[in-house]
This record gives sequence, C-alpha cells and structure tokens, in this order.
Amino acid sequence: MSVAASPTLSGGRVLRPATSAGALWSLVALVALGALLGFATVLGYEATALGLIVVGAVLATVVVHPAIGVLMLIANFLVASYPSPIRGEGLLTINNILGIILVVLMVAELAQRPNLWFLRVRQLHVFLAIGVVFIISTVVSAHNFPNLRVTSGKWRLLDQTIPMAQDFITRLAFFILTLQFLARKRDLKRAITVMMMCLIMVVPSALLGYASGGGESGGYRAAAEFSVGTNSNRLAFLCLIQIAFWWYFMRTDRSLGRTALAAGVIASLIFTIFLTASRSGVIGLGILFYMLTKTRGRVRGGRLQVVAVALVAIGVLLTVIPEENLERIENINPFATGTHDQGSHSTERRIDTIELGWRIFQDYPSFGIGLGNFREIAQQVYFDPFLRPPHNSYVWSLSEGGIFCLLFYLLLFWYTWRDVQWLQASPAVPKDLGWIVAALPPCLVMLLFFSAFADIWLSPITYILIGLVVALRRYVSCRRVVLV
Repeated sequence: MSVAASPTLSGGRVLRPATSAGALWSLVALVALGALLGFATVLGYEATALGLIVVGAVLATVVVHPAIGVLMLIANFLVASYPSPIRGEGLLTINNILGIILVVLMVAELAQRPNLWFLRVRQLHVFLAIGVVFIISTVVSAHNFPNLRVTSGKWRLLDQTIPMAQDFITRLAFFILTLQFLARKRDLKRAITVMMMCLIMVVPSALLGYASGGGESGGYRAAAEFSVGTNSNRLAFLCLIQIAFWWYFMRTDRSLGRTALAAGVIASLIFTIFLTASRSGVIGLGILFYMLTKTRGRVRGGRLQVVAVALVAIGVLLTVIPEENLERIENINPFATGTHDQGSHSTERRIDTIELGWRIFQDYPSFGIGLGNFREIAQQVYFDPFLRPPHNSYVWSLSEGGIFCLLFYLLLFWYTWRDVQWLQASPAVPKDLGWIVAALPPCLVMLLFFSAFADIWLSPITYILIGLVVALRRYVSCRRVVLV
C-alpha cells in the first residue's frame, strides 16, 4: 500500500508577472530608503536609521507572512530564554511586540475566514484548565498566608508569581498562534529547522566555554553562554532532543553527505552531554539509545547502528572525559549522604527540596501554595535557608498548584502522546516529514524524564514541542490522500 496526495482544486496561487506599476513603486521605495539613510548619515544617526529600516523590513515580512513571525518567536524563545539585550526588558520585548502584531493579524484573518478550529484542540482546553487552577491557587494562597512578605534573594525577588503568570499567558498565546499560522508543510519544516539550528548553536558556545574554563561549577561542567543551555543539566536535555531529530534525519536518507553531517553532529552532542557531567543527561542518553532502536512509521531505527554508537560513547566516556566529570557522573546514588564526592552535595539538596515540596503538598493538597510562591513560602513558613526552586516539575505542580494541577499536566501529556501515536500510524504523513514524526516520541519521553530533574513545564521548549505535534496532526489530517 502506498499513499499519494491528490492535488487540491483550490487555494493555489497563480504567479503573475510583476506589473510596471509594481516595479515603479519598488523603485520609489528604494529611493526613499536611500534618501532616508543618506540624510540620517549626515546627521550622525546612521545606526538608528539602519535599525529602523531592519525593524520595518521585519515587520513588513511578518505582516505578509505571519508564519515567519511564529518562527521568529521560536528562535527568540530558544536563543534568549533569559533576559538579554536581544530579548529586551519588562513588557517591551521583541516577543511581545511580535505577539501583538500576530494577534492582530489572526483577528483580521478570522474576521475574513472564520475558522476557530483551534478551540476544539484538547491541549488548549487543558492549558486553560491549568490556568484556572493557578488563579484559584493564587487566591487561596493569599487567604492562607496573609502575612507573607515579599523578600529578595541573591539575584531577584523570591516571589515569582507575576513573572511566572506572564510566562504562562505569553506562552499560551504563542501556542495558539502556532496552531493558527503553522498550517503548511513548508512552515512546519521551517519550524523544525529553526528549532534545530537554535539548539545546535548552544553546542559550540558550551564547548568553547568549557575549553576556556568558563563552565558551570568551577569550570569543569560545560554550559552555554546564552539560552536555556546556560544550565548544564538543561544543556544535556537540549542535546538529547537534538540527537533524536538528527538520528532519524540521518536514517530517512542514507546518502553519504547526510550521514556524515548527522554523524558529526550526533558525536558532538554526545560529547557535550558527557562534558556537562549531568547524571540525568547520561541516564537519559541510555533511555534515548533504546528508543532510537525502534522503527517509527516508515523510518527504520537501526538497532545495530545504535549499539555501535553506544559502545563508542562508552569508550569515549571512560577514556577521554576528564576525571572530575566522570566522578560526578558515577555519583548517582541519591541515598549516599555525608560524602564529599563530586555532585554529592547537589544530590542531597535535590532530595531535601523534593521532601520539602512533598510536605507542602501534604499540607495544601487541593490547590497548593500558589504559582511562583515556592521559595518565598519555603523560607518564611518552612524555614528553608537555601532559597531553592523545586528542580522537579512534578513536585512543582503539586506544591504550587495542588493535585488538580498535576493531573491536568499529566492529561496534557497524555493527549499529546496520543496525537504522536496517531501520527506514527497515519499513512498520510508525507515522506519528507517522516523523520520529524519519528523523532517526536523520543523527544516527548525525554521531556517527561527530565521533568523529574528540572522545572520545565513553563519552559518554551514544552510549548514548542506540543504546538508542533498539534500543528502536524492538523496538517496531516487535512491532507487528501489516495490509497493505492
């Protein structure tokens, strides 16, 4: 049985030669831009003028092609996950400006062609339910802790209610915009390409920083200089997601050039994981190796190839990786307390924080202590001196949102997993999207696995992955296919 897509009878655009009027207006625009730049240069404002021209060109591109705006949001989320000159400050950020423009474009598009299909998406319903739970938990928290004070930690306020609420709202809006504008195959392929390029950019930064002694934990753990990869454990998580995509990208076309490119990238990603000395990263790599042996859809996993890569990786780990990193990786016993091995103190603190989060959940099981209140209440009510976040998404949801919050998040991932399984079984998935669909199950498993070691359920990568899954299912379900 094979699948052939039937041609659509409408919706295609007929290319017409440019008219003389269009060429004239283009010439006028170029002359105007040149005059503006020349005038600004005379006044000494050429940098400002160039910046305005670039911003104007970008905004014009987004207005004409809204999907480009979504791709820019993805890039900025991944590259500028922490405050930086690229991201901006406060509410005046590139992402917020792009989001406002895209919302206006979405409203205009829906006014012309009303199609609110995304309101039927189950993941959106669950996100909204989670938002309601957070609102209730915050109100209940204000009643339970009337004397709670806002205090400062080493770098910022301990109370993160407003920043985390803003993150939830803006990323929910991003999720809706993704569903609205990533509707064509080329847009989906571009989104995956942008995500892979942004994530692979952190690897050279991490390797160079490690070589110069600028890594995390005294310089012996690799970490990037920007993006969410500034944390070694999250850098390992990003590398694992990359490996899944690059592996199936290589397996879908076994040409020499593609194989050499993907093999080189995968080798650098595995090496980076080892240099992060992330124990969760190394365990996740073992889980990922197992998942890559599986054939998914029309893309074969390659069991023997995965075993060969795993053996080479073990050899590199035992012979090339520095002793400090290897010692930290080996120290994975969570019950070994009072030792002075590399990473033992980190393990003890994580266990203590999980126990504290569980105590908070037992005391406030229904709606928790409110979004962003973990460190503030841990310090003032439970007298925790370390001002630590939970470092565990399951414990975070239980402690800050209560049992309903965790159940809704699990339902969200269950719906997403079912969509991934549907894509795996669908004969309508185009051949050139097969490797993307094949990589989604390992990526989702890595997300759920790392959720036990990091607070990532409000992270952009979670919304990006879920948004791509839903957008892919929408595209595939709308294809007209002929079974031969």
